[in-house]
Amino acid sequence: MKCVSFLALVGALLLPNITMANNQKQGQYFVNFGVASNYYNYNSKDARDELDQNLEELLDEYDLSSDDADIVNASVGLGYYLTNDFAVRANYTYGIELDWLDWCFFDCSNNVYHDSDASILTLDGIYHFYHINEQLSFYGIAGLALTRVSTKLSYWRDDQREVIARDNSTNLGANLGLGLQYDFARNWALKAGYSHHTFLSMDKYYLNMEWRF
Repeated sequence: MKCVSFLALVGALLLPNITMANNQKQGQYFVNFGVASNYYNYNSKDARDELDQNLEELLDEYDLSSDDADIVNASVGLGYYLTNDFAVRANYTYGIELDWLDWCFFDCSNNVYHDSDASILTLDGIYHFYHINEQLSFYGIAGLALTRVSTKLSYWRDDQREVIARDNSTNLGANLGLGLQYDFARNWALKAGYSHHTFLSMDKYYLNMEWRF
């Protein structure tokens, strides 16, 4: 329901605009991009489960174990319209911080804290299944998501951080979503949507630009 309400609100804001756009997309490449416009809500327990047991024992009980969110990240994608309504795309998002408030303020086990970041590469098919008018259309997304989580453990000593261990894991999961696209110019569009990645039970809400060429 949250994603439907979100898309309905964006659609209501954009409908009054009467700028016409060329809807002939077949055969065009496109770039999607966004900075600090992708909101991720996730459960970080999956990332903890992937850690080596020796590293996991150094974490506090509450580290990488609950829901959290991140918006300070960047994404870029490259795609191609096979038809006016169907496109394929590779999209990369970098800088998703997991448990970004882990700072040893209070009870930090063994003076060790963690810094965990996720990056996601998705390979998607995008199908525009319903056109409101020449400018607005709803689309569905289905594909694969390759998620890489990098964790660094540091020891807090004499007001300095000393790295004591690093761990990386890569996981393959599904990516499903819905979105609304507003073609406000011949080669430009605004995309608002929701998608779900199975790894980390990650929900993504986004507002990205599209440039076709």
